[in-house]
Amino acid sequence: MPHATLGRRDVARCLRARRTTPIAKRLLIFLVVVGIFAVSLGAVARRGQIVSPSSSRASEAVPLRESVAESLVAVENTDSSPFQVGEKLTYKVKLRRLPAGKRVDNVVQKTTVNGQRVYHIRSEARTKSIFRLYHFRNEQETYILRRGQVSESLLRVGASDVGFSPVRFRNQLEDRKYRATVIANFLQTPGAQLSGPAGEIAYEKISRKDPESPQRREKKTLAMPTGTQDELSMLYFLRGKCLTLGKTYFFPLLAKGKVQKVTLTVERRDIVKNKALGPVRTLVLRTSNGSRLWLTDDSRRIPVQIEATSKIGTMKATLEKVEFSVSRQD
Repeated sequence: MPHATLGRRDVARCLRARRTTPIAKRLLIFLVVVGIFAVSLGAVARRGQIVSPSSSRASEAVPLRESVAESLVAVENTDSSPFQVGEKLTYKVKLRRLPAGKRVDNVVQKTTVNGQRVYHIRSEARTKSIFRLYHFRNEQETYILRRGQVSESLLRVGASDVGFSPVRFRNQLEDRKYRATVIANFLQTPGAQLSGPAGEIAYEKISRKDPESPQRREKKTLAMPTGTQDELSMLYFLRGKCLTLGKTYFFPLLAKGKVQKVTLTVERRDIVKNKALGPVRTLVLRTSNGSRLWLTDDSRRIPVQIEATSKIGTMKATLEKVEFSVSRQD
């Protein structure tokens, strides 16, 4: 079957049709997934129907039996941290093989927030090439607890280290003339139990429809289940867990101002040829809406590829570059 091409007139026409399903809107959703992957877990499911893409590569699959999903929060962590300070991952995003955007995720430093030892992680995604007709830029920052940071109250009820969990998240979005900033603080409640909320999330969103519109401010407090992730931290949380082939997991995610239950399945193993890493063995994770994420099947668990298929074509994010800068560790 010949591969469809996307012309400049098609792009411009779709960008003007804001009330239908514009390409730029779909691209915006895809770019933010874990960034890249986070929205495939949350917002993509709400914006449109996603169809699972088929794989032509040789892969090792297992029968997916009907079973109750297991809490990923309770799953054992990997023996060592899968990432380090200085790690920088660069992704290129394509829509129907047309260059559409770029994303860079960077583990900036180790630091402390409110006396807690954390990793500071930053991400930036933006459109490029002909998609500059549609201005989009998204900057995210998360501060996630380093290993061993479990509250005394949870230790008393037998909880183990739940893995990399956020204590602070900041999301700054530019979408054409629209501007928005979200700040979320994840606050642990003393005496929290495993069966109930671990605390609360102080959520604030400041937005402006365009430069002439009045500023809108939304503030609220959300119940925080144990292990709740934000749109950026969740990818590092996934990387730090011992995933089992064939199993289905769930975990809580803060997205679009709500705490949602995210479900994913470790579908199969696959061999992927990657520009940055060469041929690499991967674990393929499939979300309930059909999007897929390829993680290297080794101690680093690097995300090398994400795919989602919609009515306008296949959107694909591919790891283009891996960098490790020399940074001072405390």
